[in-house]
Amino acid sequence: MGDCGPDDPYFLGRDEAETERLNQQHRFLLAISGGELIHPSIPKETISAVADIGAGTGVWLADLATILPNTPLDLHGFDISAAQYPPDSVIVVPGKARIPLAVHDALVPYPPEHLGRYDLVHIRLLTAGLKKGDFPVVLRNARSLLKPNGYIQWEEVDTTTFCTNQEPELPAITTMRNTLIDAMLKLGLWPYAPPTVYEEICAGGFHKIYRETYTTEGKEDLRTIAPKWVAGVMRALVPSSMVVLGQAENDEDAKTQVETLIAEFEEHCKSALALASFGVTAAQRCE
Repeated sequence: MGDCGPDDPYFLGRDEAETERLNQQHRFLLAISGGELIHPSIPKETISAVADIGAGTGVWLADLATILPNTPLDLHGFDISAAQYPPDSVIVVPGKARIPLAVHDALVPYPPEHLGRYDLVHIRLLTAGLKKGDFPVVLRNARSLLKPNGYIQWEEVDTTTFCTNQEPELPAITTMRNTLIDAMLKLGLWPYAPPTVYEEICAGGFHKIYRETYTTEGKEDLRTIAPKWVAGVMRALVPSSMVVLGQAENDEDAKTQVETLIAEFEEHCKSALALASFGVTAAQRCE
């Protein structure tokens, strides 16, 4: 699963193709959510210092720098790997301060200079590297970054919802979805992230908690882009899942099998809408 192993269960690759997929995914998630970078419950006018956990390519921070009304901005990204960071681990946004990106494991406490520093901590798409017991640890460390009354926003894709709006369900999408879930569970990862995030935030020292589910369902304007995104996720995740489960002899065999399944899925989506969803939990730190 990408670079995953006994000590690194990360489920995705960290190469140029994955960088491109993550940037496209950012645009797709914005399309599903109506273009909201920050949940409407969080007042943008109070936000000038932001930490982004799981920053990936830094694309969310780069977009954020263009919409926040306050100046100066103190934006900072963290990720367990710098492999997908831009050159020099710095985001350059014209007319804005440079945004530094640091390497840091979200399961480890943050350096003292970052504690109590941020108005907002943003977390997105850590499911590919987290076990169930990791969620409260990530949240506790993230909470330590917040100023009193600061906000958290945690977003995760629901890996259990990949399907289409037509019945009976296409066997190809059933196979890919179940292969992904079974492989994650075998590796000790947790595919049921959105409800778990909500439960942990409810128990983790926050109030004014909002839970939102964004989906492609009913959004006919996403009919073209949705299957492309789902296919990209499946290409990134399912081949290595097949290898983990012993359903393929090697990566090339797995990729061949997956391409056949994706071709069936894409043909099906000429008349069906691909369904996918992600959950967002936003809340305010209480003392």
